[in-house]
Amino acid sequence: MAPGTRHLQTRTGIAAAIARVHARVLSAFRIPLAALALLVSALALPSATQAQPQSPATLMADQIYVDRAGRLIASGSVEVWQDSVRLTAQRVVYDSRRDHLQIDGPISVNDGPDILFLADSAELSPNLRAGILHSARIVLDRQLQISAASIVRDPSGINQLTSVVASSCPVCAADPTPLWEIRAARVTHDEATDQLLFERAQFRFAGVPIFYLPRLRLPGPAQDRSRGILPPNVNLDSDLGLSVGLPYFIPIGDTQDVTLTPMLSTDGLRGMGFRWRMARTNGGIEIGGQITRDNILPGELRGYAYVRALFALSNDFKLTTDLIGASDHSYLETYDITSAPRLTAHVTLERVRRDQMARARALAFYSMRAGDINDELPNAVAQAELDQRIGLGHTAIGGTLRLQMGAQAFRRESATDGVQGRDVSRAHLQLTWRRTEVLAGGILATGALDGRVDHVRVADDSAYPDPVTRRVGQAMIEFRWPWAMTTDSGARHVIEPVVQAIESRRRGGALPNDDHTMPELDEGSLFALTRYSGEDARDDGSRVNAGLRWTRHDPSGWTSEALVGRIWRRAAYDGFDPAHVQPLGRETSDWLLAGRLSHQDGYALSLRVLVAPDSTVSRAETRLDWAGRMSTISTAYLYLPDSPFENRTTPLSEWSVDVGRQFGNGWSSSVGWDYDVAQQLFATARAGLEFRNECLAFDMSFSRQFVTATNPTASTRFNMQIDLLGIGGRAPTEGGRSCRT
Repeated sequence: MAPGTRHLQTRTGIAAAIARVHARVLSAFRIPLAALALLVSALALPSATQAQPQSPATLMADQIYVDRAGRLIASGSVEVWQDSVRLTAQRVVYDSRRDHLQIDGPISVNDGPDILFLADSAELSPNLRAGILHSARIVLDRQLQISAASIVRDPSGINQLTSVVASSCPVCAADPTPLWEIRAARVTHDEATDQLLFERAQFRFAGVPIFYLPRLRLPGPAQDRSRGILPPNVNLDSDLGLSVGLPYFIPIGDTQDVTLTPMLSTDGLRGMGFRWRMARTNGGIEIGGQITRDNILPGELRGYAYVRALFALSNDFKLTTDLIGASDHSYLETYDITSAPRLTAHVTLERVRRDQMARARALAFYSMRAGDINDELPNAVAQAELDQRIGLGHTAIGGTLRLQMGAQAFRRESATDGVQGRDVSRAHLQLTWRRTEVLAGGILATGALDGRVDHVRVADDSAYPDPVTRRVGQAMIEFRWPWAMTTDSGARHVIEPVVQAIESRRRGGALPNDDHTMPELDEGSLFALTRYSGEDARDDGSRVNAGLRWTRHDPSGWTSEALVGRIWRRAAYDGFDPAHVQPLGRETSDWLLAGRLSHQDGYALSLRVLVAPDSTVSRAETRLDWAGRMSTISTAYLYLPDSPFENRTTPLSEWSVDVGRQFGNGWSSSVGWDYDVAQQLFATARAGLEFRNECLAFDMSFSRQFVTATNPTASTRFNMQIDLLGIGGRAPTEGGRSCRT
């Protein structure tokens, strides 16, 4: 140490450092106290947009002293904090005569979670807003890393970088080549707008140059609403050929944006996709679609459009809208928008509270099946309903009272007399009381009373008088007797016999049944007060439902569940044609056999079978799922016999399989198919390959559609999507490769 200097040989705070330097050094060297204060304030590294004045800084170092030349020097594990800014360096020298800071590294400047500077050395102005950093790096939003030979900082917050390599991929000593990188002669980084301008940019993949651009502008990782081109959509389709869509994003203020996607294909496709979004404090709206010309229907302008909205209104009401329409039956499936056989659009105003649900909505339906005539379907529907639950526990009657009231109307475009043109409007009022009590011996008894009145007007169907009033009353009593036991091995068993008796009486004229013509028999409807999902059909007569449930929980993690049940009726359903044998069409229903076997490690097997009185299987459905640490398997089998009543002329026997596999290096794959066992034909086949790590997401999928309800011709589709993570708000995914120590 030079003679006459003084130092602080202790790791201390800046307040103590100022006091000791003032007492021991100031009188000897006549250095203004403002010089040390300037060093402290300079090391705080305020950003260009940081508000003034700043809070006091804190400086810690192994040594703080003044040399003979009058320079203030902090050395040895130098650390500076101010607000969210933290600087670390090995040595900091302030020369008051040159108004200059010399910082020796390694240097780390962390300005909150968004910007991190790393450098070997730096020459900066006292406030660090201007100067140059040598052998430096910028890490933006802990995602994108930009290495440069030098970084020149400007007080305006614009950084100039030379000889740049940018990537969000890890760069390891054993593997210094990132998976992807952008090399450029010069990069301008605007901290205020979080924009990056690359000059003479070269994109490399695995070290191999792919393309060159004289200028390339990219948003920073924290910028998710920057104007510009989004990643392209690449598809290969047997109907459309190789097609490419290039989305262009246009922000409009802070609450709106537009995305335009021009599309071209090798088979003559020309089109434009569009999307407009607007956000408000209580919700938002989105309008989009696309318009195309292709060789599938030459000379015709095809397309589709949609509107989606969600708004939270006062008094807990919520307004939702989902509208969609297409130019023809096959458009949506051809362009892989949706394969739904029927489109549903609605505008709904509703409020859902603990004991009340109120809803008003308008709906529209449009069938995409080639064989359906939409004019003969109920295209437009208006509904209003109120569902109120009232607790009666404080009264002598006890239980819960449920009040339901509402109105509904639908119309068909066709004016043909009969079901092809029938229009219906209806109002209803329904009261349901239910109470459950525990009797002696642990028997659980439930009683229920239900009454409903429907007033219906029918137009364009002379088979029904106008108007019609129908009254339905039901009474139910149910007994459940759960038995529980635990074996010596720790397994817990619960056996529960259930018996339910229901008496239904229906008075008034018959109503047309448009909303539920095929009631099912399953675990959910076996003990239901009414098994119809719609309101047009109602039970009439007496029936007894009986079943036996068994559940077993094993300490090893296995759980077994089983149910067997049946329905006995006084008379067969009058809505079923006796010539059409159905699970619920006789005085005694089919036997319902259902079960589930599951394990906490991810195994699950479920089975549901309906067995007719002659011991033949009338329905069968089974599903097996397994989810391991790296693999998943899901397979299902469905069997339905031919039924003219259900418009099925041949048996349906379908087997579906989906298998997924994850690999330790970021790769994953999937394969699946739907196979018609009865006709020995594949319905669909699909496969996918995916790669994801810290800096890249790659998705590739293949699908083959052999036959569908809306598209009678076979088609093949190939999709590919590549995203560079760490740019424009695309956060890197978890997992992937990392450097090995």
